[in-house]
Formats: sequence, structure tokens, C-alpha cells
Amino acid sequence: MSANNKLTVSIIIPVYNEQYYLQQCLDAIAVQTVKPYEVIVVDNNSTDNTTQIAKSYPFVRLLTEPKQGALYARTKGFNAAKGVIIGRIDADTRLLPNWVERLQEVFLDKELAGVTGSSHWYDMPFSPHNHWVEDLFKNQLFRHEKNFPFLFGTNMAIRKTDWDLIKADLCTDKYLFEDADIAIHLFQANKKLLYDIRLRAGMSARRGSDSLKDFRRYINLQTVTYKKHGIKTVGSSISIVAYMLGFIILRPLYLSYDPALQKRTFKHLFFGKNKARPHPFE
Repeated sequence: MSANNKLTVSIIIPVYNEQYYLQQCLDAIAVQTVKPYEVIVVDNNSTDNTTQIAKSYPFVRLLTEPKQGALYARTKGFNAAKGVIIGRIDADTRLLPNWVERLQEVFLDKELAGVTGSSHWYDMPFSPHNHWVEDLFKNQLFRHEKNFPFLFGTNMAIRKTDWDLIKADLCTDKYLFEDADIAIHLFQANKKLLYDIRLRAGMSARRGSDSLKDFRRYINLQTVTYKKHGIKTVGSSISIVAYMLGFIILRPLYLSYDPALQKRTFKHLFFGKNKARPHPFE
């Protein structure tokens, strides 16, 4: 058995009312060049067809977490994972076919505790090539701002042993970015993190459905998360400015996107109502 084959991968997907996204997410997992060891979908009180979709895939293990919040659903899935590597994605994530294979390659580095990857917006123009927008500032931040540890829940993974090391110390405040909290605790435990532009996935720009006020409140939670841990970093400010500019410029394009039809229409721009993901402060 090769070293790669020993690096089994569990994929955890917290879900809450994701009927328009989960099927495409699971379809992308089904065609991975290397099959994951397990796929755990953690339902967080969905009232739509999310659980029925999850049950229709024989490789999915469906768990439930009654306490509302992605933080709690994530923790339920991570604690249940049996793989050497715990991959974390969202229901609107669409993995590239070599995602699991790439995870096994990067975790051959025995010092590596966590990795996050590059994302493109599949419901925005120029997909999948628009990934360069994220790479432009995320890769530079990772290389040059050493006091800004980050992992992004849409496309990330950590070693199971490192999860077991930090899980008791993780914050339970719902108003924090739970993925950044994991990165910070690993960083403060002197663990190695990586931003890998070759670990690729698609994601939805559905935060574009927020009002400007709600999006600003949401993205500012990043600063709150780092300050809670005593970290002062210019990286957080740069990231917030970049996302705010992107939100203002690109919001009309996303509002024209109909997730049910998976295409953009003028009718949906003026009369459609896209539903954004729940916020930690709700």
C-alpha cells in the first residue's frame, strides 16, 4: 500500500436548507479520481429536500445536529470522522475531480496540520478562470502576512490528530468565523498551515444576496475573530476591503443568477429572491 493510500480522507459537509446546491456538490465528489474514505453530511434542521438528496447517494453518511449553527454541525462531523485527513467543504462547494488526490499529496508533508485552497465562483462570469481573483490576494497574504493564519470552510482540510489536539480549546461563540478559529488555534499551537493554489474548488457567490449592511456586519466578524485571539494583522483589513469591493461591484451579477435553473436572467435580477447562507450573528 502506498503512503498516499494510507492518508484516508473524510469529507464533512454541514448543511441547512441546501436543496439547490447539495446535489451538484455530491455529484462532484462522486467523480473524484481518488474516492474519499467517507462523506459525512451533517443536517442542521433543514426543512426542505436537503436530507432526501443526501440519502439518495449511497456513499453518504447522514448525521443530524439539532443545535442550530454551522459551528455545531461542523464539530459533529469532525468528531465522527474516521479518516486520517478531515476535509471540510460547504454544500455549495463543487470540488475539482482531483481534490482528494491533491489532499493526499500535500499531507505527505508530515509537518502539515491544515490546508486551504483556491476557489472560483461558478455562478459568476468567466468561471472557472475567475479563481485568479481569490489567488491574487489570498496567496500574497499567505506568503507575506505571517500573522494572518487562515482556512476557508468552503475548501479546507486538517489532519485528524491535529483536530483532536485543538478541539477542546476551540471557541464556541457563534459570532466568530469558525473556520478562521481553527486556523488560529493551529497557528498558536505552532502548527504548519498551507495555502495551495492547486487544491481547487468552485463556490457560489450567494453572499451577494445580502444587503450591504448585513454583508458588512458579516465580513467584519473576521476582525472580531482575530481580535478575540489577540492577533492584530493588516491581512484582515486587506481581506475585508477586497471582499467589500467585490460585493459592491459584482452584486448585480449574482442577483441575476437563478440557483434553481443554474443560469443568469434579467427577470431574476429584478424579480428573483436569492437566499443567502445564514449569518453567525443570526
